[in-house]
Amino acid sequence: MGYVIDYDATNNILRVTLQDHVTDAALLKAYAAAAKYVASHGPCRGIWDISQATKLDVPINAIRQIAASPPIIPTGYMRIIVAQEDFVYGLMRMFRMLSDLTRPDLCVVRTIDEAYRLLRVESPEFSPIN
Repeated sequence: MGYVIDYDATNNILRVTLQDHVTDAALLKAYAAAAKYVASHGPCRGIWDISQATKLDVPINAIRQIAASPPIIPTGYMRIIVAQEDFVYGLMRMFRMLSDLTRPDLCVVRTIDEAYRLLRVESPEFSPIN
């Protein structure tokens, strides 16, 4: 599948973990699945964890397409992207700049622990969603 989506009900966090070889099709599919979940369950905070991706094969146009689309999570709810590799981190910083007006609560960090600190979560309890 290329991604896993899970939810921490206690802390109201939706986490999308991209895994293995991530293509633009897999990224857009994960984005659509996360959007569907938020639309049916209400707004929440979000983490996009790209640290488990072994290869990111996503053209700049796909990044621009997502940046230009309406955000999944409304303003006022923190969103964090976890990207460890320098190239991926830089790409996600570019995404953040492209979507600055529509996603002002978006942060890009290097580790999942850093994301949890920003969200002020000590012991998240994620459960898989369908």
